[in-house]
Amino acid sequence: MKLRVLVIAFLLFAPLTPSISATPPKAGATCSKAGVTKIYNGKKYTCIKSGKKLVWDKGMLIKKSASSSIPTPQASPSPTPKPSPTSNQIVDFPAWSLDIDSKMLNDQAQRNFINWTKGKIGMPINHIQLIETNSNINRITILKKADDLGAMLFSSYFPQGSKTFIGASEKWTVERLNESGWSTKNCNEPYMQGVALCLDRSGRQGYVVTSDSTYNASEPGSDGGALLAHEYFHLVQFNLAKHTTGSLVKTGEIDSTNAVPVWFLEGSADFVGFSVGALAQNATYWEGRSRMLSYSPPEESINKNSIADYEIRTCCGNNSPTYPYHVGRIASEYIVASIGFQKMLDIWIDYAKTRNFEKSFENITGLTKEQFYQRFDQVRTKIGLPPISWRLEGLANKKIGN
Repeated sequence: MKLRVLVIAFLLFAPLTPSISATPPKAGATCSKAGVTKIYNGKKYTCIKSGKKLVWDKGMLIKKSASSSIPTPQASPSPTPKPSPTSNQIVDFPAWSLDIDSKMLNDQAQRNFINWTKGKIGMPINHIQLIETNSNINRITILKKADDLGAMLFSSYFPQGSKTFIGASEKWTVERLNESGWSTKNCNEPYMQGVALCLDRSGRQGYVVTSDSTYNASEPGSDGGALLAHEYFHLVQFNLAKHTTGSLVKTGEIDSTNAVPVWFLEGSADFVGFSVGALAQNATYWEGRSRMLSYSPPEESINKNSIADYEIRTCCGNNSPTYPYHVGRIASEYIVASIGFQKMLDIWIDYAKTRNFEKSFENITGLTKEQFYQRFDQVRTKIGLPPISWRLEGLANKKIGN
C-alpha cells in the first residue's frame, strides 16, 4: 500500500482573480473593491467601506490550525521491490555512507527535508502572489499550490519579501512586475510548452501560462509546479548568498575560481523544485525520481562524468560544457540525507561571508570539497547514476579511451 504525504491546507494568498496592483496592503490605504482580501506578513487584510471610501482594514493575524501538519513521509514501495521483509522500511545510514542504494538515499533525504519543513509551519509569510483569471485552471492550480508551499517555506529569507505574478498574457505579467518595481519589458522565456517566465534575483518571478496540464506524479516535470519551485529557490539562493550582480557560479574565468559550482546551484534547486512540487500535490518525490533523470539533452555523455566536471558554466545553455542538473540533484540528495536540509542552506549563508565555496562547504559539512567528490563518485552507481566514462578536457567533453 502506498502511503502518501499529507499536505498542510493553505488558507493563504491571493484568489484566482485579476488584481489591480502588487502594492502591499496597509491599514487605512485605499483599495479597489470591497471584500477583496490579501495576505501580507502573516496577516489577512480585507478591503472594507469606511464612509465613502474603500480602505484596507487593520488586518487579522493568521493562526496555524491545530490540525495542520506536514508529517514525515513513509517509504513508498520501489517500482521493482526486492523480496525482503525490510524492503519497504526507511533505513537510517551514517553521514556520507557508501553502503546505500537509491531508495535508502531517497527516503532519508526526503525525511530530512520534511522534518525541516515542520519548523516553518506558522511562521510569518512575506510574499505577494497575484494571478490573472486564466482558463487553464488545472495548471494554474498546480502552480499556485507550489507557490503557496514555497512561500511558506522560504519567503522569510527575503528581507524585502518575494512576489509571484502568474498571468494569462505577457502584457498582464509585465505590468504587475513593473508595478512591483522591476522595470522589465519582457517575460517570455519559453521554459516549457505553455509556460514562459522571467526572474528578478531580488525576489520577483513572473509567469505566462498559455496551455493547460494536469498533475502526474510519475511525470513530475510536465506541469510546471516543480519548475516554479525550482526557479523560486534560485531567488532564495541569491538572497542567502547576498549576491545581486554578476555570475554566482564558476565560469572558468579566474575571477570566478571561488564561486559556486553549477552542480550545486542547479542541483539544489532541482532537489527543492521536485520535492516541493510533489509535496504540494500530496505525492512523493520517489514516484518521479527515475523520470527526473530523463529530463536532459539526448547526448551520450549525459551523467557520465565525475562530479568535478560539472563545476563550470561557460555561457549560455544548460549543457555548456556539461549538463549539471541530474548529477547535482543526486549530490544534493546525498548532502541532505547526510547532514540535513538546513545545513545545505547554511552553505549558502556561509558563502555570503566567505565568498569562497570550498571554505563554506568544508565549514558546514566537515568534508573538503575533494573528500565529498571522492565519496560521491564512489557511491554514484549505487544511487542511480551510470559509471564514469567521460572526462572534461579543457572545455571539450571526451569519452575516456577515445
